[in-house]
Amino acid sequence: MHWFQRHMTLKGRIVLFFAAFFAALLVQLYINHYQSNVILDQLDRQTGNFHSISQFSSGIESQLTALENFRWENGDLNALAQTLQMGTTTADAWLRHIDSALNEVGKEQYLLAQAVRTTYGNYDALMEQMQTLLTTGDATGAAALYYSEITVCGGYLEQYTSELLQTAISEGQSTYTRLSALNERLKTVQAVTSLLCVALGALVVHTVWRLMGPVQQMIVASRAIGQGAFDTPDVEVQQGDEIGQLARAFNRMKHSMARQVNTLREKNEIERQLHRRETEALELQNTVERARLQHLRSQIDPHFLFNTLGVILRVSDEEKAPRTRTLITALSQLLRYSLASNDLLVPLSREVRIIDEFYAIYHVRFGERVRLIWHMADDIDLTETMVPSFIVQPLVENAFKHGIIPQETGGTVRITIRRLPKHRLLYIAVQDDGVGMDRTHLQEVRLSLREVPESGQHIGLSNVAARLRLLDPPGRLDLHAAPDKGTRAVLFLPLIEPGEEHDDV
Repeated sequence: MHWFQRHMTLKGRIVLFFAAFFAALLVQLYINHYQSNVILDQLDRQTGNFHSISQFSSGIESQLTALENFRWENGDLNALAQTLQMGTTTADAWLRHIDSALNEVGKEQYLLAQAVRTTYGNYDALMEQMQTLLTTGDATGAAALYYSEITVCGGYLEQYTSELLQTAISEGQSTYTRLSALNERLKTVQAVTSLLCVALGALVVHTVWRLMGPVQQMIVASRAIGQGAFDTPDVEVQQGDEIGQLARAFNRMKHSMARQVNTLREKNEIERQLHRRETEALELQNTVERARLQHLRSQIDPHFLFNTLGVILRVSDEEKAPRTRTLITALSQLLRYSLASNDLLVPLSREVRIIDEFYAIYHVRFGERVRLIWHMADDIDLTETMVPSFIVQPLVENAFKHGIIPQETGGTVRITIRRLPKHRLLYIAVQDDGVGMDRTHLQEVRLSLREVPESGQHIGLSNVAARLRLLDPPGRLDLHAAPDKGTRAVLFLPLIEPGEEHDDV
């Protein structure tokens, strides 16, 4: 083991161990295959041969016994013919299974098997004559044939069959003894290879265990170094392989890092006094730089973004990507609309169009899971009725995002728009059949609508509510919801129609 550690690399030792392990495993598999396909097959073939000879002998014996016990004066010739036919069928079937190949059996067994086959050929011919006589009802001729020829031929056949069975059993016993001895030797080889596999496995486990010690120490030391503790003990090095080299390199790296950290600390301590004196100047400079950066950012031309989207749109046309074109067109319209002032009044038709563009994006992404249905009164003039920009789209987005998308089956958002002339209001309802909200959650959302929007899940609703508070008092946002029954957001806006003054709100 020490020689391996001194003269072989870690990779070489692992490869050698695994090669030896798999070699021993292959030996085991080969022995198992040999035992099942050679030894057991030979034993099964011998047993089958014994059984075939025995069944063949039984068929011949049943025929001769039936003939010997038959009363020729008044016996049933048809019953005797059936008995003889059954015996012939049995003998023919089992004769084919008797092993008579010279390369598989001994010479003596081979000669006896040939004698049985030859004698049975003559015997079978006599049995055919007997069947003919019994069929024609010639009991006298059948009896004469039995006593003159069948008894003699049958006796020889029984003798040869008996000798064949005895020889097969005798030779099978010697073969069984030889195979048993071979099987015992194979079991010994199996035991040796099993012990070898166990030993190799133990060596691999021992090697891995010895590797894990330094590795675990390096992991603990690395965590300590990551927290700034460089005074941890060095990793113990007991071997000279790659792990030992790695541990020594780790120790050197730790000491080098400790020296560098100490040097940096001393340098930082010296520079801290200078930093304190320059703090105000740096803060002023940072303020100026942030102002300049903000100024540069504000100078970015939004048309550059639209031109870039136009280039992407033309590329999508060239690449024949209609879904990409749909998404880019919708995004361009949304961006162009969002860059306009949210305080300006816009025709309701523009708000409707931008919602359709927004829905186009969602429909490309989620397909038939999302649906949008408009219900607009016939007396609504979309081009002349004025509403604050981006006043309805956040409600639609909120319905899809929080109501429809979390629902596995998707759903439908319905937008209803109608006039309330009596109250000089425009009624806009956004209804979804999504997951809805329980009473507690609904109350929390309603309370959040009273505050200035900064962040959170429903910033779109809060933004709409805050902008409505800047409009005339009639303008407001109502929210209704129930679990698994969807959410309905209702806008009441001042009704501004043709002929009225369209001032900024």
